[in-house]
This record gives sequence, structure tokens and C-alpha cells, in this order.
Amino acid sequence: MRYPTSVDLLEFFGSEPDIQGDVSAYTVSDEDGASLVMSFNTADDSLQTTLLLRERAIAVVCHEGMTRMAFNEDTLACEFVHDDTRVMLTAKVKPNIRVEWSGLRTG
Repeated sequence: MRYPTSVDLLEFFGSEPDIQGDVSAYTVSDEDGASLVMSFNTADDSLQTTLLLRERAIAVVCHEGMTRMAFNEDTLACEFVHDDTRVMLTAKVKPNIRVEWSGLRTG
């Protein structure tokens, strides 16, 4: 799988990643008290999002087998395809954090 460049990721998140081995984690906060920690592992193409509200985790979602990660203007889109299921993540961080996970059976 091909990932966006580190410059593109830096521009989108507005912060340097915390890198540990094959895992890169980006953290971003907005003025409403929401934070997003998005981490991905290039060794197994997994991605995890943790959505926090005033430093309390309210949603954690993780998927493996990412097949696409790309930018569409101000939105990060990721796709995971497994047999007869397609899972999509779309995320925006400006002006406010918005994360949407969705799944669709394709078979």
C-alpha cells in the first residue's frame, strides 16, 4: 500500500507524528475540546482512530488491511476491503474534528 508523503500528513494534521517502529501517531485538537489520535502501522496496514472529548476517550475504532489512504481536498479518506466487505473512514480536522466510519457489504 502507498501512503501519503510525510509532508502531506504534516500539512493535514498540523503536527509532527509520534513514531515508534512501524507506527505513526498524529494528535490534533480543536477549539471545542475534541481531540483525535490517528495512528497507522505500515507493516500491517492497520489504522486506529481515538476520538476524545475533553481528554476522555469516547470512541476507538481500529481496522486492518488498509487498501487506500488519500486526501481529497481537506478530507483524509481510507479504505479497507475484505472479501465481501468494504469499510471507509473519512476524517476532517479543520475547523472542527469530524470522523466517520462506514461499512458496506459488497457481495
